[in-house]
Amino acid sequence: MERTTFSVLYFIKRTKINKKGECPIVMRITINGVRVETYLKKYIDPALWDTVKGKAIGKTDYAKQLNLYLDTVRVNLMKIEHQLALEGQQSTAQKVLDRFHGKDAAVRYTLIPLFEEHNKKCRKLIGIDFAPATVERYDTCLKHIREFLKKQYKKEDIYLDEINGQFIEDLEFWYKTERKCSHNTTTKYLKNFKKIIRIALSKDMMKNDPFRDIKFHLDDVERDFLEMKLPRR
Repeated sequence: MERTTFSVLYFIKRTKINKKGECPIVMRITINGVRVETYLKKYIDPALWDTVKGKAIGKTDYAKQLNLYLDTVRVNLMKIEHQLALEGQQSTAQKVLDRFHGKDAAVRYTLIPLFEEHNKKCRKLIGIDFAPATVERYDTCLKHIREFLKKQYKKEDIYLDEINGQFIEDLEFWYKTERKCSHNTTTKYLKNFKKIIRIALSKDMMKNDPFRDIKFHLDDVERDFLEMKLPRR
């Protein structure tokens, strides 16, 4: 991802003086040469504004509080820009502004903590609601998911809203090819994973069901008949 240039500038709108003779303060965010502007809902007497420094003049309580607020906003914007980069998103001035205003503030949940919490509860319910073998199967499934994420996506975890039908298809293919699981064994692990997704959906941690168009079926297994010897009469 290319390095971004980032700046924050404050200025006043001298053409929009209110009844108190104060001008609104405008914030301008510029990233890679593209800028957006927004009003901060803060006002100041234009005679008390330092145009060069983009801050209030003087040592009054209001000037100190205003300048502290502007510094805090600047720091928060820098944190938002950094967080977008950590999430693998290309930072833009509009994205930073939207997050600052809380327009994309919906919490995003990840898979692994949810899966771990589920398995932890299951272990406490061994002998009550779960057999030891069932809990062991969920632990094994979690181990597989971790391995799959590392090899397929180069990640330690994944956002739940990133899990879609293609993810499930890739996981099924991985089970059958990389782990050499049979169709029936693969299906059983996918059913374990589906339960975790159902929990996420029920808690509104994700909106779309990746299993919605996927139907499970088990192949018939041919078994050799045991030859029974009847006693002679």
